[in-house]
Amino acid sequence: MSLGERITELRNLSGLSQNQLAKAMEVSRQAVSKWETGQSAPDSIKMIRLAEILDTDIEYLTTGRRNLTRRPPVVINTTETIEKVVEKPVVQVVEKVVEKVIEVPVVEYVDRTVVKKVYRKQLIRSPIEFAICGGICFFIGLLIGILI
Repeated sequence: MSLGERITELRNLSGLSQNQLAKAMEVSRQAVSKWETGQSAPDSIKMIRLAEILDTDIEYLTTGRRNLTRRPPVVINTTETIEKVVEKPVVQVVEKVVEKVIEVPVVEYVDRTVVKKVYRKQLIRSPIEFAICGGICFFIGLLIGILI
């Protein structure tokens, strides 16, 4: 038994005409006629829809073997519903929108290197300055030690 013969058999068992099946499948009556005569075959999505309309499974439509265990139906479109619980009443606040002109500063980027001259000064201390500073700190420490 061919695919077209199985479609014809199941369509007749369901009590549908070619036109009714075509409307349910959202195709033309000529397409259903071509499927039944074997001139063409439905694509995979239409095959799923056809099996659903004719209340059979795809395995029987394609191979002719009956599946004894009933598989769950193939779902083409699913819709999830989400419920939202609102504990507090929603207060809608309507504010008056006043348009203000905002001036945006224009920044231009230049693709050239910036060279800055850096001047460094090195202070060189002489050993005499270190000796004078050390002597002053020594005498300050000596005075603090005597007073305490």
